[in-house]
Amino acid sequence: MTNKASLISKILAELRKAQTETWKRPAAGRVKRISFPPALWLGDGRSIRVTEALLDAVYAYTRICWNNDPALKPRFKIEELNKITAQSFGLALAEIDLDTSDAQLHPAVSERVEELLAEQIAGHNRAIDLTLGCHLIEGDEPYPLQVGPVLFETREAWRLRMLAAGKLSPTTARRLYARWSSKSPRKRKRSFDSSAEESIVDAVSDCPVVCSVATEGLSGRYIQEKGLLAARLAMTAISLTWHQPSEGLRWMNLLYDRRRSHRHTVLFGSGSNVGSNSECAELPVGRYSEPELLENLRSYRWLFEQIGEALYGYVQPNRSTKRPKVMNALFLSLCWYHEACRESLDQIATTKFAASMDALTGGKGLPGILSLISARLGPKPDDPLMTDGRKTKKVMAQIYNDGRSKLIHGASADFAHDWTQVRASAEVIGRWLLTTSCDWLCENSGVDDLNRLREK
Repeated sequence: MTNKASLISKILAELRKAQTETWKRPAAGRVKRISFPPALWLGDGRSIRVTEALLDAVYAYTRICWNNDPALKPRFKIEELNKITAQSFGLALAEIDLDTSDAQLHPAVSERVEELLAEQIAGHNRAIDLTLGCHLIEGDEPYPLQVGPVLFETREAWRLRMLAAGKLSPTTARRLYARWSSKSPRKRKRSFDSSAEESIVDAVSDCPVVCSVATEGLSGRYIQEKGLLAARLAMTAISLTWHQPSEGLRWMNLLYDRRRSHRHTVLFGSGSNVGSNSECAELPVGRYSEPELLENLRSYRWLFEQIGEALYGYVQPNRSTKRPKVMNALFLSLCWYHEACRESLDQIATTKFAASMDALTGGKGLPGILSLISARLGPKPDDPLMTDGRKTKKVMAQIYNDGRSKLIHGASADFAHDWTQVRASAEVIGRWLLTTSCDWLCENSGVDDLNRLREK
């Protein structure tokens, strides 16, 4: 069985081999590619010649660290962890004398690698705000809006806050104000500060709202990946204040996710006439503000608090979570709900809405969803659920069995039919279950047993 000790022995042996044997370029295959001698980089431009087998051993060492420490998995992608492990080995091996025996080198290298690796991992225990522009709700009245680690505020409020915190220089803050007031400031000399200004302009552009996601303890790629998802899910949480969240989300978008607002196709028939079709994929501004909406946003603070707790656990994995099980289920449910709202194909959207409901039951399937509906909404399986009189069991069988299970397992015979009504029903029921579950979790803040959600 491979362990760290045997891998270090192999690494030392391969290092000696790399110093005595000439590297041979791999034989050219059908597809030509550029090949370079394998190396361990030290992080300062220097490198050590090694072998492919040594790099494989370093990756195996990384995998052992990854598997032995569960706290690393939500913080690092495996390739990022391997990069800092390889650098740790490079620095440790650069310090040794190969004339010394392996018996003496082995413990020294092992201890030094663990020390360097711990230092580099600790270096990622930092708080970083992922910041970008977005369209959410028009006007200044709704802001600031906060869903856990995600904060939405007006562009000007963000500028003043960052200036007061010393994170923007007075020069950059002044120039941003000019840019966002439709003025053109003079060209700056190249500097770190001017680069920061350009980055902010690229990320925020002319969006009236700035979204900031407070991450902590994440690697570089996870800051980007998890931060963006947290921002999207926070928007979905806000959209739950609408009766039809997918309609609310049409107005809400991160600048990072923007596509062409209008998409066109040309239609040719059998004759000489040419037709066209256009679609507004997403609206170019945020949702218009109105008194009813502002009141809704204020009255749904409890919902944002529950979802915010789930988002904290995602982007701040070192943060202690009092209810990890129910928060994990809530996160997964919201994630599937978000995907369903953004989905263009009706039956796939129905499948995702069903997955959102299933997540709240801990994967108990249709029976679990029926019991959740009974506990949180009231109707029993044979009771009417929808306003048109459709019964709970029938509606959910169409959503979960026909809409989800048959499609996933390749047994759907009606995938070419119109699934618009089923999708609409699934969206409404999914919203009810998400909001009522959050209401229950708010009132039972000490409970971490998902089964309790299905109890009356």
